[in-house]
Amino acid sequence: MAARTGTETQSDARATILAAAEECFARFGIAKTTMEDVARAASMSRATVYRYFADRESLIAESVVRRARANMGRARAYITRWPTVEDRIVEGICQDIRKGHLDPMVNRLVSPESMALSIRLLSESGRAIELTHELWGPILADEQAAGTIRADLDLRLVSEWISELEIMYISQYGTDDSALDRVREKLRTFVVPALLPR
Repeated sequence: MAARTGTETQSDARATILAAAEECFARFGIAKTTMEDVARAASMSRATVYRYFADRESLIAESVVRRARANMGRARAYITRWPTVEDRIVEGICQDIRKGHLDPMVNRLVSPESMALSIRLLSESGRAIELTHELWGPILADEQAAGTIRADLDLRLVSEWISELEIMYISQYGTDDSALDRVREKLRTFVVPALLPR
């Protein structure tokens, strides 16, 4: 059996810490979880946890990023399967909202008690925009190349707008499907026309 490299060991330690953190977030809530809680759940010293994550906020942000990237391929496939650009935009955003609402980590992060932390971690840090652009950037670039959305659009700015819409609706959307139908109506009325060629 081949010896494990330092990089593999670091990767394993990070994964263990992240799994422990997510367990703590579920048990105590994101706002109340401490680095001590995470260290205990990971069966590591606090110093070891700090070696991999500078602070609690970087640990939370990394957890969100990891979860989002794990679903990126499926999300892109879901968006691109719709027949028209209008459907791809509306149904893609609605699916992101639905998935965000159903993901316990994301749902906790946009809850009222964690909203200030969420804004700091995702919006002010640019992490939410980066993740949204990672998903939507290639799709929007393909649409632009095909002439189905405006050629003059700044795609990064569009991703930022989508990110803001999704965070807002994830925090407001319940389990009622009629709420998502209302979101669809707003997206078709206001968002889609702003992106289509004049």
